[in-house]
Amino acid sequence: MLAAAMLVLIGMGAKAASAATAVEVTAKLGGDPVTVRTVDPGQDAIVSFQGRAGQRALVEITEIQLGSMWVYLRDASGTTLRQISCSDDLDCVLDTAGLAETGRYSVYLDISPASFGLATVRLHDVPPDLDAAYTIGAPATTVTTEAPGQDARLVFRGRAGQRLFTRISAGTVGSITAYLLDAKGAPLGGGICDVPCDLDTATLPADGEYRLLLSPSGVRTGSLTAQILDVPADAEAVTGIGRPAPVTIAAPGQNARVLFDANAGDRVTVAVTDSGFTTGRISLFGPKGETLATGDCTRDCALTGVSLAATGTHTVLLDPAGAQTGTAVVTITVSAPDLLVGVEPGGDPVTLTITEAGQNGAVVFTGTAGQHVSAVLTKGSLGKATASLRAPNGTMLTSASCAVSCFLDGRSLPATGRYTLHVDPDGANTGAITVRVHDVPADPVVIAVRGGEAVTLTTTTPGQNAFADVAAARGDRTFIQLTGGTFGGASAYLRDPSGTDLMVTQCATGCVLDAGTLASDGVHRIVLDPHGAETGGITVKVHAVPADSVVRTTPGRGPVTAATSTPGQAATVVFDAAAGQRLSARLGGGTFGTAGSASAGLRRPDGTWLVSPMLCGTSCFLDTVTADAAGTYTLVVDPAGGAVGSITADVFDVVDATYDAVAGGDAVGIRTGTPGQNAVVSFRGGQGVRVSARLTGGTFGSASLVLRGPDGLTLATVGSCGTTCFADAVSLPAAGVYTVLINPGAAAVGAATVQLYEVPPDAAASVTIGGGPATVSVKVPGQNAGVTFEGTAGQTVTVVIEAGLGSTAYQLRGADGALLAGRSATSAATVTLGPVTLTASGTQTLTLNPATHAVGSATVTAT
Repeated sequence: MLAAAMLVLIGMGAKAASAATAVEVTAKLGGDPVTVRTVDPGQDAIVSFQGRAGQRALVEITEIQLGSMWVYLRDASGTTLRQISCSDDLDCVLDTAGLAETGRYSVYLDISPASFGLATVRLHDVPPDLDAAYTIGAPATTVTTEAPGQDARLVFRGRAGQRLFTRISAGTVGSITAYLLDAKGAPLGGGICDVPCDLDTATLPADGEYRLLLSPSGVRTGSLTAQILDVPADAEAVTGIGRPAPVTIAAPGQNARVLFDANAGDRVTVAVTDSGFTTGRISLFGPKGETLATGDCTRDCALTGVSLAATGTHTVLLDPAGAQTGTAVVTITVSAPDLLVGVEPGGDPVTLTITEAGQNGAVVFTGTAGQHVSAVLTKGSLGKATASLRAPNGTMLTSASCAVSCFLDGRSLPATGRYTLHVDPDGANTGAITVRVHDVPADPVVIAVRGGEAVTLTTTTPGQNAFADVAAARGDRTFIQLTGGTFGGASAYLRDPSGTDLMVTQCATGCVLDAGTLASDGVHRIVLDPHGAETGGITVKVHAVPADSVVRTTPGRGPVTAATSTPGQAATVVFDAAAGQRLSARLGGGTFGTAGSASAGLRRPDGTWLVSPMLCGTSCFLDTVTADAAGTYTLVVDPAGGAVGSITADVFDVVDATYDAVAGGDAVGIRTGTPGQNAVVSFRGGQGVRVSARLTGGTFGSASLVLRGPDGLTLATVGSCGTTCFADAVSLPAAGVYTVLINPGAAAVGAATVQLYEVPPDAAASVTIGGGPATVSVKVPGQNAGVTFEGTAGQTVTVVIEAGLGSTAYQLRGADGALLAGRSATSAATVTLGPVTLTASGTQTLTLNPATHAVGSATVTAT
């Protein structure tokens, strides 16, 4: 019986489960599907069958409720013929495998350690593949597969050098694998495709027989229509620079080539216009066939600014995707010389106007070694472009994508000489962009004093940073606040005297650098680095942080108040605890700001975290933990950012409330009074006894219920137990003392009633198809019911239940375990399952699984 609340059954643990013997069932190749069911976590399953040499098998796995698993098809020697990974709710197929010998074969389901459940396995006896004769260029032909795993092949003869294009134009099987194969079965082209699809042009290596393999995915069967076409030589045109060359592609798979003569050093643009193709590729090859450029071509397209390395005849290849045919015009032009404009760093901006495809622009200036420069590019209309700054020796110093605007950050020039800022539009883009080169002055430096007045950092030129230097000694506790920033974006760094960056944070309008205890003596530097071309100011205050405040308490003594007075300071509550003592802490009334404005955690005597910090700006609860060593523990309240404030802390000495009960006996009242305290109800149980538990009248708000065995392992868990809940029947694994733990949520306290039930065997009855009704009664919460009847494979049956059990789930299973019909939890007074067709002769079983603690009766009739 399954509880309506969340329920986890772990049984005797993963180690015991993994050792469980695999479940094995027998199936027939080509016969009915079988259901495999595992009951222990990690238990594997085997489906064995007899096969004959020459038979072909395909394994189909459906209705998977086993979690994740690997599935292997193995021969009698254990050799794996096929394997696949499977998971719940997804059908799995091990594709056709030929059986080499007569004997026993097996499908092995290797299930993950925590999973158990069921799956349906069907073994398909795959007939020979279909071969159909075909002639290249003949009308499309249709082939139809009739059995899962069966493939179809078109068999034809071809000539060496012949070029073929394949169209799979229609089908009823969805996704397929299609390959063009030579006489030895080697693929010449193809792959996985969704019908309709094409196989691009392939050239036959020799005279002889070839095959087109069409393999439906999974267990699909149906028709496929295919045609193999003879592809003529590529269309070819010869043109000159600036002279449009029209080309026509008349047959699917055919490409077009345009030849032209050009000289080494030319920068050419290849433009495709008036295209009848929606998608394709365009490539440019040099005189020796070397690839110079390539790109996608959707309708009109271009390869721009391609520098030619050699003089001679160059080739443009236009390759439409799929079976597209049509016309296009190819024009080759030589790009105009790049624009060069001289500027002075710190002078007026200039505008580069690029009017021809493939043309670049540049501004040049003379710089001196050590000079700092930056560049701002704005008002761009280039669509897409790249800006780069190059040194006199051609080395690229920095670059950025620059369609409309961009910024090249301040750089110290490496040498005296002529620098070039290139603007390179992508593709055939043209347009204008405005460039200003800044002569960046030295970064301003101000002095800040720990505990002193605030200072202001100001930048006036794009690319300029600002620094605040502060003298500090090793061991100084320091906290830095930056406020009132006027930047759109900026970063702040703290750098130690050696130049190492200790921390960095985003700091457009404000931020903090919590330096903690400094590790070295000397001047530390606060660096303000504006993003992009930003300029502005920000105020810096360096706090000398006093020691953390300390309040001493004793667990169970009552609340105390912890407070901070300076940004960066933490508040601590310290107390002594013995090894094994159980502790919790409730914090409230915090004045630090929002919930995220402070954190709280508990440190051991050695300084490590016993409870990791959690958000605690206003309130929080540290649930019960066990002190693992005797000594002084520290509850740390650490404000975030520059927050200061106070909070009330109450540390509790937690001892669980214990109660005794009898399964099947009287209910037990429980109560907790200390935040973090649990209630533990103990009872004796025998091996194989079934027990369920119900909680009612809870005043906790939220809680969980956990059933544990004598070895401490969890047998069942139920959440949402604040007021009422139910733990469904569990079979006890061994004789001993069991516990039901009620764990209130967070700091909740309250009371409830716990009732333990000893669950008898499930109620049972039988009926006859066409006979009178039978009544089953569920008398104890957690008990299920079953009604059986005899039936014959192929017989049609309808089952009607007149229910008085409240919300109940129903499953009707055949004699072979197959699920014939079912209803999830329903409170309907009358439930009808069917009509269904029985899959196997023998005893059919209806199970009734009442939700939660429901009891009552139901009347069942089979017709």
